[in-house]
Amino acid sequence: MDISWMDRIELFRYALAAALCASVVCPLIGVFLFVRRTSFYGITLPQFATAGVVFGFALLPWWVAHVGLGGLDLDTALSDSHAAMNYHFMWAGAFTFGGLITLVLLGRRGGSEIGRVAAAFAIANAATYLFGRVSPVGKSLVDELLQGEILGVGQHEFETLATVLGVVLVVVIFFHRDFLIASFDRDGARVLGQRVIVFEALLTTITGLTIAVGTMTLGPTLVFGLLVLPPLAARTYARSMMSFYFAASAIGVVSTLLGIVASFELDLPLGAAIVGVAGLMLVPGLVVSRFAQRA
Repeated sequence: MDISWMDRIELFRYALAAALCASVVCPLIGVFLFVRRTSFYGITLPQFATAGVVFGFALLPWWVAHVGLGGLDLDTALSDSHAAMNYHFMWAGAFTFGGLITLVLLGRRGGSEIGRVAAAFAIANAATYLFGRVSPVGKSLVDELLQGEILGVGQHEFETLATVLGVVLVVVIFFHRDFLIASFDRDGARVLGQRVIVFEALLTTITGLTIAVGTMTLGPTLVFGLLVLPPLAARTYARSMMSFYFAASAIGVVSTLLGIVASFELDLPLGAAIVGVAGLMLVPGLVVSRFAQRA
C-alpha cells in the first residue's frame, strides 16, 4: 500500500518536527565546538547521553521499587517512555554533563585532546552495551537508539525537545559574541574584562542540555551528525562568524529535509538518512577548496 506524503507527514509529524528543530540548533552548538577546537566532543558526548539513557533503564526496576516514579508501575514505565521521560532526561543529562565537565577539566591539564576524547568515547560506548545487557529492555533499546529510528517520537517528547532547544537558541542569539570571544581567545577575553568563567559555564550548560535532550529523543547518530557535519561543511563558505552560523544551520535544515525524502523513498532509518545527506554536503566544499588551492 502506497502512503501519500500528506499521510506520512501527518503520521510522523512530531518526529519530523523534532528533527527540524535539532537541525537548526545543533549546528550552532557545533560551531562553538569547532571554534573551541573540541569538535570531537560532538561525537563523544551523545554517546555519554546514550549510556545515561540505557543506564536509566537498567536501574528502573530498583528505582520504581525503592524511590518511586510518580505512581507508575514497572510495566508502565518500561512500555511507555513518554510517561517516564523526565526520569530518562535526568540520566541523559547527568551522564552528558559528567562527561563534558570531565573532558573540560582534563583539557586544562594539557596533553592529547584527541587521546582523551577517544578514550572517553570507548568507555561510553562500552558502558552503553554493558548497561543494555542488564537492562529489562536489553539489546533492543540499544539498537533502536544507535540506528536512529526516531519515527516513534511523540507529542510530549517533541514538546520537551522544542522547549529546551528554543531556550538554547534564544541564549545563543543573545550571547553569541560573548561565547565566541571566550571560546576563541580565553586569555584575551580576560584582558578585555569579559566574564569568561560565566560564559564558559553558560555555554557548557546549553551544550549539555542540547546533547542530553537531543540524544534522549533522537538518538546519538542524528545528534552527533548534526553537531559535527554542518559546521564542517559551512566553514568553506563562511566569510564571517555570522555567515558561519547561518550557513551551518541552513545546511542542517537542508540535510534534514533531503534526509526525510531519502528515508521515506528508500525505506532507510530517518536519523541515519539525515546524517548521510549531511555527509554528502561536505563534497561541494571539498571541491571548492580544491579549485581554490589550484587557483
